[in-house]
Amino acid sequence: MLKLSKKWWYAMKAMTFIAKSEKLVHVSDVASAESISESLLRRIISDLEKGGLVETIKWRNGWVKLWKEIQKITVYDILYSVGEELGLTECTKGEYCDRTAICSTTEFLGKLQTWFNSLLKMYTLDKIIK
Repeated sequence: MLKLSKKWWYAMKAMTFIAKSEKLVHVSDVASAESISESLLRRIISDLEKGGLVETIKWRNGWVKLWKEIQKITVYDILYSVGEELGLTECTKGEYCDRTAICSTTEFLGKLQTWFNSLLKMYTLDKIIK
């Protein structure tokens, strides 16, 4: 079963909240509205900022806004920014597998991974919040 982390889920919830507000929002407001620990949310927002998705203003006071337009932020971008592993299996993550040459599923899994990544890149934040 493919299972994404709570960190990614919380990042998605935070990004949709920030996108819907269309202005500066306070981190504590996001945390309260989305039932996320403020300390965890601050770490997630730090990752999102490093990924170029949000901008923090007067960080000590905890203000945040989107850095990019919502039509340009994909689910893939959010996953990647918070360090979520995007591979379905070890071989599709680019990790070494000594059975790749003889494995009957390598080609199929590679195509599935390409499709999955394309799907994540297709969904932008504006489509999520509609």
